[in-house]
Amino acid sequence: MSGKRPESALRLLRGTLLSLGMLTTGAAWAKGPLDRTEPGHMPPVPPGGYDLPLSPPVVRYPLPPQWVTIRSTQDWRHAGTFEKELSKACASRQFREQMPMRYRAIFKGEVLGVAFGHGLNLHDPKKQANRKLIYLFRNGDSTGCTIVSITNEDLRVLNDAQSAGAPTGTPKR
Repeated sequence: MSGKRPESALRLLRGTLLSLGMLTTGAAWAKGPLDRTEPGHMPPVPPGGYDLPLSPPVVRYPLPPQWVTIRSTQDWRHAGTFEKELSKACASRQFREQMPMRYRAIFKGEVLGVAFGHGLNLHDPKKQANRKLIYLFRNGDSTGCTIVSITNEDLRVLNDAQSAGAPTGTPKR
């Protein structure tokens, strides 16, 4: 027996299987394309199409949670100090929130974005922020950006004024 005989037998077997496969495939195509479902399987589209709501945006990573850090019944204009230079920097995108509206402040129904001077949620490449201040961004993602700064003490006053109207269960010490 020579070593070439098994190779020729394999070639013959491979050729036979290939021709047999072509015969069965040709017989299937001779009937026409295959129908996957019956013609009346799905109802027709109603006139005017479907009125479906828009789906939320598809994002690669899930959106982070959003926290309300300040809630007050006062007007936001009276909450702190208006920052003119930082508002100009915000309009040119040099001083802005890293993730708009991740932290929120609600003043009399108006929602403002919050960033902290020590760097939390703040994009400040020129280092203009004061580490002890909290910055409130109104229209922070536009050229009409307005920034108001407050201190932690102001925040406590806002929260005390908010809770002063509500009855408390325990007396203050």
